[in-house]
Amino acid sequence: MFTGRVGIIQRVLADYRKPFFEKLAALPGLDLSVFAGKPLTNEGLKTVNILENARLWYAGNRYFPAINGYLCWQSGIKQWLREFAPNILVIDTNPRLLTSITAIRWMKKHRKPVLGWGLGDLPRSGPNWLCWIRKTLATKMVRRFNGIIAYSSKAAEDYANAGVIPDKIYIAHNAIDNSESERYLAEFGSPNCWAKSWKETLNLHPNLPIILFIGRLLVQKKVDLLIEACASLFPKCQLLIVGEGPAMPSLKVCAKPYEKYIRFIGYRTGADLAKCFLGADLFVLPGWGGLAVYQAMSYGKPVIASLGDGTERDLVREGINGVLFRPEDVTDLQEKIVDLLEHREKLSAMGKKSLEIIRNEMSLDAMVASFDKALIQTTNSYYE
Repeated sequence: MFTGRVGIIQRVLADYRKPFFEKLAALPGLDLSVFAGKPLTNEGLKTVNILENARLWYAGNRYFPAINGYLCWQSGIKQWLREFAPNILVIDTNPRLLTSITAIRWMKKHRKPVLGWGLGDLPRSGPNWLCWIRKTLATKMVRRFNGIIAYSSKAAEDYANAGVIPDKIYIAHNAIDNSESERYLAEFGSPNCWAKSWKETLNLHPNLPIILFIGRLLVQKKVDLLIEACASLFPKCQLLIVGEGPAMPSLKVCAKPYEKYIRFIGYRTGADLAKCFLGADLFVLPGWGGLAVYQAMSYGKPVIASLGDGTERDLVREGINGVLFRPEDVTDLQEKIVDLLEHREKLSAMGKKSLEIIRNEMSLDAMVASFDKALIQTTNSYYE
């Protein structure tokens, strides 16, 4: 196991990351400090302000508007580096974090290794010249790292194509703590006992199959595509949308003609969220958001997803625990939904396989072990 001080830079400390950081910090001999700030006010992103066994240093995040998004400057970065003095630094590869270069230079000056941690090469929108500039800058950045931790096998391929030596690329499959889902699976394992009253509470039809989306309501999630795909399927099914975010108003306008069959219920946690997963028949992720797929699978749900950030390729096994549809192809998505809903025996078998994959292959322990391996091997190779 790695021994020493590990610094991790994140734009924000999202609540779903808390269990991972705490489990990593619990490794014997590892001293962890996370440098992170606040999200944009309209993001709808839930964050945490305390970590067990680890230190959290608040970054002074300052956001600046940019074409197709934002840029972020994290003040206090040098003070944190001086005071914590990490033996190795892990940096989010998001090129919008302007202070990443400052942190890399500080570590190089003090002759210490730096690991990148990211999603690989994501689809880029905007003018061709802007896409070229962003890709060029991202490529230059990843080549400055002493190693890269990739979220998925697809991200690992992207970093190799960008010129990173394959031996310096490590895959730590993006995972979340599934102890809560295991607890609720045991508590609410038989929906027959509670599903009727739960549906009544949410004003859901008692007999129609439920298609579920859970996540932050952002344009990149493509929830409007899911609404469009379901439109011609009503009244043979109903759509349950769980989450909050800046895209909520426009999505409600999009759903207005079908409001009898679509429910927006906002952000849910704990038992309320668990019942949404367990009471649904099929989980659909029309855009980005691999962790939502992971969470749905941890509740034993079959999944339909598109090609998003790459994590879905490792999680969704075609025809085994779900299916993939062509990006932004509403007809293909609609056909995939119809096929599964018309063959209900597939749903049950796929759901069981989803749970099996999470339990046996994609656990939080496995993610921590992969991170530990990356820390050890990067440090050893740096000082050879």
